[in-house]
Amino acid sequence: MRLAILAALALGCGGHGRPATDRGAAPPAAAAFAATRWAPARPTYLLASRTLADAQRSLRDAVDLMGMATGVDLRDASRAVENLLGVDALHADPLAAIGVDLRGGWAMFSEDLSPTMVVHLAAPEQMTAFLDHQRERGLVTQSVIVDKTEVFSATLTSGVTIGWAIAGDWMWLHFALPIAFDNGASWFAASHGAHGAAWADSWAWAERAAGAAASVVGFLDLHGAIATAVARAPDAVACTRLAEPVRRVAVAFEGDDHHIAARLALDLGSTAAVTSKLLPAPSGWDATAARAPLAAQWNLDLGAVRSALAPCFAAAGSQLATTAEASVRAARGVLLGFDPDSTSGSGAIALDLASPAFLERQLDRIPLRRRLERPRTFGAHHGFAIEIPFSVTIEYVLEHDLALAALGEGILARLVGPGPGAAGAPPIFALDVAPPAMSAAAWEIVVNAALERQLSGTPGPAAKRVVEHLMQWREGHVAVTADATEIVLTASGVRR
Repeated sequence: MRLAILAALALGCGGHGRPATDRGAAPPAAAAFAATRWAPARPTYLLASRTLADAQRSLRDAVDLMGMATGVDLRDASRAVENLLGVDALHADPLAAIGVDLRGGWAMFSEDLSPTMVVHLAAPEQMTAFLDHQRERGLVTQSVIVDKTEVFSATLTSGVTIGWAIAGDWMWLHFALPIAFDNGASWFAASHGAHGAAWADSWAWAERAAGAAASVVGFLDLHGAIATAVARAPDAVACTRLAEPVRRVAVAFEGDDHHIAARLALDLGSTAAVTSKLLPAPSGWDATAARAPLAAQWNLDLGAVRSALAPCFAAAGSQLATTAEASVRAARGVLLGFDPDSTSGSGAIALDLASPAFLERQLDRIPLRRRLERPRTFGAHHGFAIEIPFSVTIEYVLEHDLALAALGEGILARLVGPGPGAAGAPPIFALDVAPPAMSAAAWEIVVNAALERQLSGTPGPAAKRVVEHLMQWREGHVAVTADATEIVLTASGVRR
């Protein structure tokens, strides 16, 4: 997903000032998000929700959604947060017990990279008692007076430095990241002191982009973040130029008991340079993959991506080395079924090629291939079928700019069959998962193969944990798409 966005930026190669606003009220553009009143004049990023409960729910949903791929459990996340803060901040009751107003506003922002969070307190005295108890348990703190408010700081056992302050019925919590410059308590002065809201226009755009259903809304001043990164790592200048076309970035989360969605939108003004490099999938791809347990596609020309990313991202370049050798321009794959007892399945791949030479050499290495294969026609494509006795049928097409292959008879005919026609640009990247379409035992072998890069062997605890979380979902989707002006990353899931 990161590569998809970077590639789009490479091929596609802030807000305006407002009068000073009363620090006691959010600017009109963010009036429904009370905690935004404390955002500094020019934040590098700003996220906010109407209530803290909304923010908690979005964070829990994000952990759940990522659990499909990582196996991370919400209980693990809660324990990690509690070890860091001394309280489980992901759930309502623990925070309410220490005086936090769950119906009050919440915001997170930074002038650099280190985040500051602001919450409304229902009972400041309960929060003060909680903090005093942490000191009694051995938390060593220091304090300074900033803007007539005492600002505390402490270094946790994890090495993370935190700062906090309570002013009236609001509380600030700041995390000093090792990778970011942190100038004492200046973060509090920038937030609590009188300041303007140069970010108001960017916020208004982000809220429109998020839609009415969003529970958490925010934006990123990408150019500001890049300037900060370049100051830390001057060698990254060439890489940061990839982001020059990006005008602004919007973030949004929404969800309920059954549905979760997250959205990241990058405003480029025009995505023509990206969409012109997109290669369409075979005509029957959508119909073939519609009910598949697992389908993935990359449609942005990898040759153009490699060229655009040449100045930087060496790690990504190494990942693309195999596709460069194979002259692959775009790749799609679909798993249609898997039998864990026989360790066999059905599925297909479709590759756009710059040259078929590499794949021709691989075919020539298959013993007795020419004796076993028989000519076949798949739509307008001439190919072959290899029927392995007492086993599977392999079908393939290899042309000068296209390679198709399938395990299972009749799949290629479906893949190149008539489709509904193009309804717009294909996605840059898409991953679609339908967990109920396969058994848990089948998923364990598939996930273990992805983790261990081999089909043999008994699935280990990591694979079993991922599958345990996976089977809690009806479907999951990740996509990077391009409309006329924006590159959009969406991640969504529907619980069972």
